[in-house]
Amino acid sequence: MTAPSATSFTFNSTGPYANAVWTLDTSQNTTNSRFYEKNGDPNGTKGIEIRLVSGTTRLYVNTGSNTSEPFYVSVNDPFAINNQDVAIANTNTVYFADNYNTTLGTLTITSNHLWTSGPTVTSITADKIFVPSDTVSNTDFTLLKNGSAYANTNISLTGPGAQPPSDARGYTYNLTYDGTAYYRATIDSKSYEELYYDDSWTSSPSSGRSTTSNRILNVLGTIPANTSIESGGNTLTSVSSNNARTLKYSYTADLSSINLSANTTIDIIFFVEQKLVNNVQEIVGAFYEIHTANSVINAWTSSPVYIIGNQETMTYTQNLMGVATTFSVQDWIYSDEPEGDGYVAPVTTTSNGGGRPDRYPLIMTNLFNRNRSLYSIGMTHKDTWDLFL
Repeated sequence: MTAPSATSFTFNSTGPYANAVWTLDTSQNTTNSRFYEKNGDPNGTKGIEIRLVSGTTRLYVNTGSNTSEPFYVSVNDPFAINNQDVAIANTNTVYFADNYNTTLGTLTITSNHLWTSGPTVTSITADKIFVPSDTVSNTDFTLLKNGSAYANTNISLTGPGAQPPSDARGYTYNLTYDGTAYYRATIDSKSYEELYYDDSWTSSPSSGRSTTSNRILNVLGTIPANTSIESGGNTLTSVSSNNARTLKYSYTADLSSINLSANTTIDIIFFVEQKLVNNVQEIVGAFYEIHTANSVINAWTSSPVYIIGNQETMTYTQNLMGVATTFSVQDWIYSDEPEGDGYVAPVTTTSNGGGRPDRYPLIMTNLFNRNRSLYSIGMTHKDTWDLFL
C-alpha cells in the first residue's frame, strides 16, 4: 500500500470553514497515519487524521492527536454526522460537524487522500525489501528528501530473488542520493529512513578560504578531536564519525505531554561538507535534529549552514515543549588559522627578533660597542637579539 500523496485539502462548502485549508503536518506523521493541521483558524489549530486500518483508508476527527473540532464526521449523508471516524473512498463527500452537530463544511475525497493498492511488503531494510509473492517497481515507492517529495526514479530494483541472510523472497534496491540530507523510502506503509552523509566532495575538495586540497580536508574540513557539541556552557558527550566530519549527541526525552512517545530518542547532529555559497565553493557546517520513537523517525529540523572560519561559534536552537535550548560547536578555524575571520597574526617586535627563537648563551671578550661607548670584557648575553641591551 502507498501512502496518500495529498499535502493539503480545502473544505468545499459555504459553512464556517469554507475555503479553510488543512495542510500536512509532517512532524506528526507515522507510517500509517497522515495528520492535517488547519491554517489561519482564529480559534486555534484543529486536526484531521487519515489512517490506514487493515488495508482500508479511514478519516478520523477528535481522536488521538485531535481533541478539538471537527467533532463528528459522516460520508455521503448530511443528516448522520455522528461518528468520529469513517471509511472513505474516491469521490466520497465527507461532512464535518461541531459538538452541537452544526455542519462546518464538506470535503470531496480524491484518490490523493487514499492509501492506494500496491505490493504486500513484509519488511524493508537499508537495501532490501521482502515480499511474499508480488511484483515490485520503483513507482510503488514514495521517497522523501528533507521532508519534500523526491522522485521515485531515484530508486532501482534488482530481483525478485532470495535475499540473504534469511533468503526470503524479495528485492535488492538502491537509492541514488543527492547530497547530505534526511531520506525516507516508503512502500506498503513500511519505511526505511536515514540521515545520509555525502562525502563525495572529499575526492576533489574546493574552498574559497584555501587552495590547498590537503589543508581543506585536514584543517577546514576535519573536526578537531577536542571539539564537542555544547549547550549552556556545558560540554556534552558526543560521538564523532565519518573521518571526524560529523558529531552526534543523543538523549532520551518523554514527549507524552504533547501526545508523542514517552521514549523518544533525540539526536543533535553536526556535520561539515562542501557547499556552493554565493557562487563560491565553501566548507560549511550545519546541524540536524532528529526524533525517533518505536524505530520510526517522526520529526526532523535543520539549521542554516555556517561557513567554517566565518564565526566564533556555530549554533542551533531547539524548541521542545515550550523550552528553547541552544546547542553550539566552536569554529576551530575562526581564531587559530589564517583562513579564519578572527585570525590575528602574532605580534612581532625587534626585541624578540621578529618572533625568532632565542639564541644560546654567547661569550664575548674584548668587544667595543661604538654606539654606547661601552668596553666589555667577558660579557655574557642570552635571550635577546641586541647583545648590548
